[in-house]
Amino acid sequence: MIKLDLPPKPDKLTKELQERWTQKFIANPDKSKGWDDIRDNNPWLQEAVLAKSHKKCCYSEMRLKEEGKHMQIDHFHPKTLYPGEVLSWKNLLPSCNICNGKKLNHDTVKEPIVNPFIDNPKDYFYIENSHYWPKEDNKKAQLSIEKLRLNDIEEFVERREYISQQTINTLKVLYVNIVSCTDFSILSISAECLKCLLSTGTRKKEYSALVSTVILSDENFQNIENQLKENNLWDEEFEDLKQELEYCALLKTQI
Repeated sequence: MIKLDLPPKPDKLTKELQERWTQKFIANPDKSKGWDDIRDNNPWLQEAVLAKSHKKCCYSEMRLKEEGKHMQIDHFHPKTLYPGEVLSWKNLLPSCNICNGKKLNHDTVKEPIVNPFIDNPKDYFYIENSHYWPKEDNKKAQLSIEKLRLNDIEEFVERREYISQQTINTLKVLYVNIVSCTDFSILSISAECLKCLLSTGTRKKEYSALVSTVILSDENFQNIENQLKENNLWDEEFEDLKQELEYCALLKTQI
């Protein structure tokens, strides 16, 4: 989970449309059917919400609408409990069916969980051993992990473990290639390969909080950075990429 900025409300989501459909929803005793009517009559809404989080689940960072990964619109404050917010732009969050299915009608007003459009996940979580952990036993973080199933083994942790190991292995290879290289042109090629790896931990990429955390925590990366600086190969692009990683990373002790 990374901090997300709330984009402007779409032009199509006019005040008149919000009021009209909200009143219809409130009047409908079958809230499930009422939401289906809103969604079916406003097919553009799903894509607009999806764009809020770089086409990822705003909680798990799973890439949505790829390889059968189903996207749902999560009402952060549940529409059944707070029907007046059914079309509130800030209340519509892109979610995978796993997080949204577990969260269901949890009352986020009475028992708040982390909202990445409002809260900075850095203040609540750190990632270690492919799991999300609450900082300083933070109750809001603990509840978020539970309600969103962030540490579900089959759905998330196994995938995170695979990505983590691939990232670590790549860093090992790059470290060996860079520290043992005496040919400047080959060293430059390895540096470009490192840039490609670092880009996988930037905010638009899947599981960016995980990848950035793994990279910044890895001793090989720190040694590679020092080696490239010694050879004057650590340029502005590297600095920009590292700042991106620092933005996304959920470290136990922040940089």
